[in-house]
Amino acid sequence: MDIWQILMTPFSLLLKLFCQVFDSYGIALILFTVVVKIILFPLQLKGKKSMIKMNVVNAQLQEIQKRCGNDKERYNQEVQKFYAENNVNPMGGCGWQLIPMLILWPLYAIIRRPLKYMMNLTEAATTAVGKALGWADFAPVGYNELTLGSMMNAGNLGAAKDAAAATGVAAAGMFVINFNFFGIDLSRIPQLKFWEGGLSWGSIGLFLLPVISALLSLVSMFVTQKTNQMNKDQEAPKMNLSLILMGPIMSLIIGFGMPAGMCVYWIANSLLMMVQEVICGAMLRKDYEAAQKEMAEQAAKAKEAEKERRRIAAEKKAAAIAAGKDPKKAHQKKAKEPGVDLTASREGLRAYARGRAYDPNRYPVTPYYDPNGPAKPVEEEPAQLTEEEKAIVSESNPELAAQAQAAEEKSREAAAASEDGGDYEEPYAGDGEEK
Repeated sequence: MDIWQILMTPFSLLLKLFCQVFDSYGIALILFTVVVKIILFPLQLKGKKSMIKMNVVNAQLQEIQKRCGNDKERYNQEVQKFYAENNVNPMGGCGWQLIPMLILWPLYAIIRRPLKYMMNLTEAATTAVGKALGWADFAPVGYNELTLGSMMNAGNLGAAKDAAAATGVAAAGMFVINFNFFGIDLSRIPQLKFWEGGLSWGSIGLFLLPVISALLSLVSMFVTQKTNQMNKDQEAPKMNLSLILMGPIMSLIIGFGMPAGMCVYWIANSLLMMVQEVICGAMLRKDYEAAQKEMAEQAAKAKEAEKERRRIAAEKKAAAIAAGKDPKKAHQKKAKEPGVDLTASREGLRAYARGRAYDPNRYPVTPYYDPNGPAKPVEEEPAQLTEEEKAIVSESNPELAAQAQAAEEKSREAAAASEDGGDYEEPYAGDGEEK
C-alpha cells in the first residue's frame, strides 16, 4: 500500500461502505457528498462570517479611498491598519469555497481506480482480474480499471477473486459495484455527440448530467450572492462575471472529460451548497447586525480622527502664515553658494560702469545668476489657506484665523506693489555721464 493509498483510505472506506450498504454507486456518491458537507460545515460557517464582515467594511474602504485620493502608499497603510484594528481577513471567506475542489482530487482517483482504492488490489492483481474476465491486453491505465469494475457481476465475482488471490493478495474485500443509476451507467464518460450509436435513455441521460451539473453550479452562485446580502436594506456586492462562470465551465469540463460519477458528485455538491447557504444565512443574521454596528462605530471614529488631523494641519499652516513664513518653502534651503553674499557688492551685477553721476539707489539691484550654474529659483505665489482650511481654523481658533487673514492680505499687497514698481531704464554707459 503506497502513501497515496494510505491518505485516501478515509474517503475510499466511506464510499465503499455506502456502495455495499445501498448497492448503488450513485446513492453512495450522494451520501459521500452529504457526509463531506456536514464535516466541513463549521469551516464554511467561519468563512461566511469573514465574508459578512468584509461586505460590511467595503463602505469604510471606499471612505479611505476618498480620503487618501491618489496616494496609494498612504491608502495601503490605512487599509492594513483598518484590517488589523477590526480583525478582518480579506481572504478569510474564500478558502472554504476551494475545499470542494480539494475533495475532487481523492474522489477522482477513487472513481478512476476502484479496484485499487476500494478493494485494495495491486496492479498485478488487477491485471490478473482483467485477464480472468476476458480482457487479454488489460493494463491499469486511464479509465480501464473503472471499466473493469463495471464488468464484474455476481456471476464472475468468484473467478475475479481467484485470479486476484493467485497473485498473493487478499481478495476477500472484492465486491460487485452497481454503476446503474436510474438507467445511466455511471462508469461511462458522457459524449457531446450522444446520438452516435443510437439514441437511448442511457446516452441521453449521460449527456444531460454535465448540463444539469453546470446549470446547478450557476444557480448555486446566485444563491450564494443572494444569501451574502443578509440584510434587506443593503444590496449584496455584485460578483465578477468571471467568478460566476468559472464554476459552470469547470462542471462542463469535468462532466464531458471524466466518468459520469463525477457529475453526480458535482450535482449533489451544488444542491447541498445551496441548502447550506440558506442555513448559514439564518444562523448569521445576528452576527451581521453586530458587525454592522461595530463597523459603523469604527467609521465614526475614523471620521473624527481625520477631522482632527485636518484641524492640526490647517492650524500649523495658519500659524506659519501669520508669522510671515511660507510653509511651502520651510523645508527648502536658501538658493545661494555658501559664504557668498550677492548683495554685498554692486560691481559686476549690472551692465553699466560707475560714472560721476552714479547713484547707487537709483535702480534696484538684480542678483546675477550664472547661466551655466544652477537654475534660477522659480518664484511661487505666497502660500494661502484654502476655503476649507479657513473654515476649520475659524471654528477652532478664530484669533489665529484673523492673524493669518491679515498676513495674507499684507502679502498680496506687497506682491502687487512689487509688480507695479515701474519700467526699467538702461543708463548711458559711454563716458560715465548720463545721456
